[in-house]
Amino acid sequence: MPIIKDYQQVKEIYDHAANIGACLPAFCADDRETLEAILAAVKEYGDEIGVYDLPVVPAWTCRYPARSQMKLISSSGNHKVGIKLMLSDLKIFSESPSPYSKLRIMPHLDHAFPWIDGDVLIEFADDFASVMCDASEKPFDENIKLTAEYVDKVKGKVLVEGGVDEVYESSGTTKNVITTVEQSARFLKETGVDIIVPNVGTEHRSTKDIIKYNEKAAKNISNVVGKILCMHGTSSVRSEQLENLSNNGFVKINIFTTLAVAGGQAVARKVLKTLVNIFQKEELERLIKDDILGNKIILGDFSEIEGEIKPRLNYVANPIRRDAWFSAVKNRCKDYLKILNYSKFLE
Repeated sequence: MPIIKDYQQVKEIYDHAANIGACLPAFCADDRETLEAILAAVKEYGDEIGVYDLPVVPAWTCRYPARSQMKLISSSGNHKVGIKLMLSDLKIFSESPSPYSKLRIMPHLDHAFPWIDGDVLIEFADDFASVMCDASEKPFDENIKLTAEYVDKVKGKVLVEGGVDEVYESSGTTKNVITTVEQSARFLKETGVDIIVPNVGTEHRSTKDIIKYNEKAAKNISNVVGKILCMHGTSSVRSEQLENLSNNGFVKINIFTTLAVAGGQAVARKVLKTLVNIFQKEELERLIKDDILGNKIILGDFSEIEGEIKPRLNYVANPIRRDAWFSAVKNRCKDYLKILNYSKFLE
């Protein structure tokens, strides 16, 4: 199925998700392995429930200072090269003979600051199903002005998400202030965005237990503006709360940190178990002698030893680590699909 970018089609999918009580997870990626793992997770889950054209929202940032994902795609560090590579991969993945060709793929550009990514917001508007024009770190009136100016340029062309209030970094020192209903209503009315991101207590890249998602605030906002909320900082939210996000007014949530953690840890575990097939025995013994590694690293009950300890092509080449990352990220994405009520697309 061609990538879905038509505004009305995208809007209908978002509206349908809201009506059936499902949340659309925007799974963020800054490499091909993660991008394909996202698609694979949705396909596998669709196969399991018997819905073969599930919607999927692969997402990425461009020059977003906190994590410039498109600058990480290639070693060139060129953000436009990164965008074109990701869009090219998605095009190939969306067409036969790709196993993901039946999915309804809706790419999303995330956290595009108009003063940093203004060129990308215009130049690539036709290539995305949705974009986040993020002016939320500016004073409220300026945020509205900048967001409204962008909406005027692309109205009816691409679904626009806007940040009512800034969702802070977990490492920051700024006080996390909850967005009010009045702010949300005014922002929606004066900007004309399709999706809003209020601050409901979550924080980006948070791994702290002290962060508290304010469910009541989300409900109060949604009661006024409708089920058009998007959550950022999902890693702040307890798993038991995620199941109820649609009832709280969320139609979309952003997910990245947990994917990176799952993938990175899976790769680390795989590397540890396969060091015996990556290094010469003498080098491992030196690392053991220097207390960098323990003896178990060269024992068969821990390591994946294939005969003599020495470098082997299948282990020094990248695919074995790619597949460890791929599998872990895919499984983590599937976890979210179940929690976020994707089974309701069967109804």
